[in-house]
Amino acid sequence: MGQSIKNGDNSKFPKVDMEALVKSAKEGNNEAMETILNKFNYFIMKHAGKYIIPSHEFEDLIQHGFLSIIKAVQLYKLGSNNFTTYCNNAIINNFKALLKGHIKHYREIQDEGILGIQVYDFTLEDEVIAHEETKRAIEVLNSFPEEEKQIIYGVYIQDKTLKEVAATCNIKYRQAVELKRKALEKIRAAVRK
Repeated sequence: MGQSIKNGDNSKFPKVDMEALVKSAKEGNNEAMETILNKFNYFIMKHAGKYIIPSHEFEDLIQHGFLSIIKAVQLYKLGSNNFTTYCNNAIINNFKALLKGHIKHYREIQDEGILGIQVYDFTLEDEVIAHEETKRAIEVLNSFPEEEKQIIYGVYIQDKTLKEVAATCNIKYRQAVELKRKALEKIRAAVRK
């Protein structure tokens, strides 16, 4: 996820040095943090769709995923050169912890003594940013034509292959690829606003 694709699909996401981006975000650069959040949007949506948690809507889970990224940036040890893997694991583990009831009110509570580091306290601003990003993504998803909506939900929420979703929609695979590409571009544009 954190690396660019070598073909034409990455024109809007040029390859960046994740270590430098994380370092900049740790130092308070909001643009760097926003870039990191954008890189994990689809990973969060895909994994949030795998969980059904009482009193948590899909939008709540997406917000929790964004908060997991913000926390991962703060806890990440610079120089490890594996932030993408670290962040992916943090998101999945935090969804699992939420499911088990170890996370209260969308925040992970940890004992600072166990970690030996200072724990990042989420601010109201962090929650508002995550909520607004999620709201924009969902609004865009709801405005999609039915085929695009089925493709995004099928691939990213139901964890089906694009070939399976194309068969379900009764369209050719190549057409499904193009619809998916257009849908993702719309989501990227909406979240960047």
